[in-house]
Amino acid sequence: MNYGRILVFGAHPDDETTMAGTMTKLASGGTEVYVAIMTDGCEGYPKPEWKDKIVEMRRAEQAACDKVLGVTERFNYDAPDQGLTCDKETLCWCVKVIRQVKPDAVFNHGPVDVHTDHRNTHKVVKDAVFHAGQPVNADLGPPHRTPHVYYYKAVAEPLPTVTIDVTDFCEKGAESRMTQTSQHILWHRDEAEWKALVEKLKRERPKTTETFWICDQTHLSTFPDTE
Repeated sequence: MNYGRILVFGAHPDDETTMAGTMTKLASGGTEVYVAIMTDGCEGYPKPEWKDKIVEMRRAEQAACDKVLGVTERFNYDAPDQGLTCDKETLCWCVKVIRQVKPDAVFNHGPVDVHTDHRNTHKVVKDAVFHAGQPVNADLGPPHRTPHVYYYKAVAEPLPTVTIDVTDFCEKGAESRMTQTSQHILWHRDEAEWKALVEKLKRERPKTTETFWICDQTHLSTFPDTE
């Protein structure tokens, strides 16, 4: 994917780590990698005593993750976790971010997911990509049409796919998740286990790929420029 700039949308802090290998691969090649997270993660506390500090914790985890993945800049909408809606305010924020970044490609959640925030991120970002390219909402910046739109997870429908070899960056998924200390319980590994996995992946370098689905709103006049 020979892109100058990409923009990855995630419903929650850490969703973007699904495509950690591709993000790092592109960043290492000079691509500017931007991330936009829709919620503040306020309900992602596995311990009751973390309730009042989980948002701060997850913001620090995002900063650590950015260093691992080579993220250029991160945007946070900070809708309440489990409460993201597809209203006008949310749509306009996404349009503004797209117009500010001017990405060559947007990466979004797919349409099939059990989590409401994931489904709503899919919908509002898909709509925002369209509106960002239209001569509307001039106060949000000049129109920008994103040439390519991909889903990076939660796809069941038959769509064309692009598979990227990320073997040289195979440890980045584990390394980025290692930074998400508050969420380790969800992945059933503690920090020591994540660290051991990272070292194992670096040492063995197993063949690793990441697959992306081409969004049905993408209109290609030529084949995508891929390597």
